[in-house]
Amino acid sequence: MKQGEGYLKLIILYKSVMGVCELILSVVLLRLLDRDLGVLITGIADMLGLDSQGYLIGYVVVQATLLGDGAVLISLIVLVTFGVLNLIESYGLHNRMRWAEWLTVIGTGALIPYEVYEIFKAFSGIKVLVLVINSLIVYFLAKHKELFKRRRPRGA
Repeated sequence: MKQGEGYLKLIILYKSVMGVCELILSVVLLRLLDRDLGVLITGIADMLGLDSQGYLIGYVVVQATLLGDGAVLISLIVLVTFGVLNLIESYGLHNRMRWAEWLTVIGTGALIPYEVYEIFKAFSGIKVLVLVINSLIVYFLAKHKELFKRRRPRGA
């Protein structure tokens, strides 16, 4: 077993779980198109026994009513894109394909500046955790090129 094999398996698992979760969330968003999100959230809050007239739930309801179908559709497209990309990356990483290593490094690395911006905009522990995980993924894959197949020259 090559050094770093266990970390690569964790990256594959992480990318797979993220991809599946993003696609599941996409299906949920698809079902929310043409629905009044404020009424839906109020109903869910009432069903869970939460105070739908309270500050927090009231704030969420107001923000949800500001979202139009266009915003939901854009979110849906972004989630499907990221979900499929994560699943393609995990498939390629699982099969130790060189293209998957580069796709993952470029795709994950491209989001790091945005993640830093988000942390400065509104700090949260989850945002920091995602930034650390993605930074470690980029670093690991850039450092451990020996884990991936090299193309054989023709006729060899």
